[in-house]
Formats: sequence, C-alpha cells, structure tokens
Amino acid sequence: MSARRHWTLYRGHARLPDAAAPDVRGRSYVITAWVTLAAREDGGVLLAHGDRHAGYAVRVADGRLVHEYAQDGVRSTVTSLHRVPVGRPVALEVRVRRTGASALVTLVVDGHESGTGTIPLLARARVGYTGVDVGCDRGLTVGDYAAPARFTGRLDRIDVRAEDDQWLDLAAAWEIEGATG
Repeated sequence: MSARRHWTLYRGHARLPDAAAPDVRGRSYVITAWVTLAAREDGGVLLAHGDRHAGYAVRVADGRLVHEYAQDGVRSTVTSLHRVPVGRPVALEVRVRRTGASALVTLVVDGHESGTGTIPLLARARVGYTGVDVGCDRGLTVGDYAAPARFTGRLDRIDVRAEDDQWLDLAAAWEIEGATG
C-alpha cells in the first residue's frame, strides 16, 4: 500500500512494473493527458495498466476520448460525446469518483465535460499483473483494440492524482502480494 498520491508519466518509458504504477485501486482519481492531434485520424492508447481481466486504459479512438475499465469480468467503457480538437495542445481528463464499491466517470475534453458513465466494480486488491504502458498497450489489451495500439499524436505527459478515499480488501491484497512476490 502506497501513501503516494501523484504520478507524472512520460511516453518512451519502458513498461513500468506494478510496484511503480499509480495506485488507483478502490479510490477516486483523475488522469490528465496533455496531447496534440496533428490529424483527425490520430489516436491510440495514452495510458494502460493491466489487461482485459483487471485493468484500465485511456485512449483516443475515432477522434474521441475513451476510458475502459475491467475488473473480475465486469467491463465498463465511457466515450466522450465531443471529438478531441486537432492542431493544438489539449488537456484530456478522466475523473473517477468512488461511490462505495463502484465509481462515477466523467470525461473532460479541452476543459468541457464530454461524457459520463459508471464503473460497476472498482479494483480493491490489484489492478493488473502486466504493468503500465504509456503511449501504447502491449500484450493482452484492456479493451477491444489490437496491441500495441501506439498513440500516433503528440503526448507531452500524463498526470495521475489519487484521492485519499481508498477502500481496499486488505486480506485479498496481502494474499495476492504474497503469491506474486
């Protein structure tokens, strides 16, 4: 369990191990990506942690911001109503607010709320086993897209801010940590 609540990630890092991953298990968090799309066709994964069994991904698909989340066979996808502007730097945000074992998701494109949805079941023990990718998603992907789904626009950085409302299944977390190392 980490007391750390802020991470800044850059494209080009090798896959980050789970121990270095933003700890967003069972809590509210905001992911902000600073991007520039040169063309409407630009897209791909901005940030991915885990895989389709347990994980989350933030990406641009068909010009829209997408957040995907998977936990214990339950999947959630939220897509922005508005397209990401082309030709200039833009902030893309995924705001996740924990509401018990579930969460509300709000997508923000260029400062404007642009979509909402829910995560029916938040991870309370472990997000994934495959580490964190920035600017792509290698291996078994979180969502319905082909690996490595490299982001084709400019990705300046990603900030992840976690709130102090974490709710974990400590017995399961310790059991998993003991089994994996």
